[in-house]
Amino acid sequence: MNGIFKIAAVVMILSFSVCLAASTEEDWQRLTDEALDLYYYGNYKEAVGVAREALKTGEELFGPDDLKVAGSVDNLATYMAAAGNTKEADRLYQRALSILREKLPPNDQYLAIFMDYLAIFYDKIGKNGYAKELRERAKAIRLKKSAG
Repeated sequence: MNGIFKIAAVVMILSFSVCLAASTEEDWQRLTDEALDLYYYGNYKEAVGVAREALKTGEELFGPDDLKVAGSVDNLATYMAAAGNTKEADRLYQRALSILREKLPPNDQYLAIFMDYLAIFYDKIGKNGYAKELRERAKAIRLKKSAG
């Protein structure tokens, strides 16, 4: 009998540990909000750290190509750029854009807004040709939407 109780106790402890380790959407949202607060107060490096946690949590919860994950990637890129790491921000922005292109319809207005937003970043880092290309794509999306 004693052995059965020991096994049951171990199973209960392991189950409890798994429950504690499992992330929830609320955890992801809390981390996302915390990173945003840090960013707004100019604590860019701290925002990057918390945003990385939010991204990891989002990937675990929603999968690597979910629209919510694209938002987390975009946030992390923004905080990275503010912290001075434009090379990593560029890579992350491209990942976010890739997810949006995959998940949204080609004429989605949010996609156009995101492309305009990215164009500002690329102008700031001197990639003006790419910025212009993004603006043209965004304009084409807006024109198709207004014509339809």
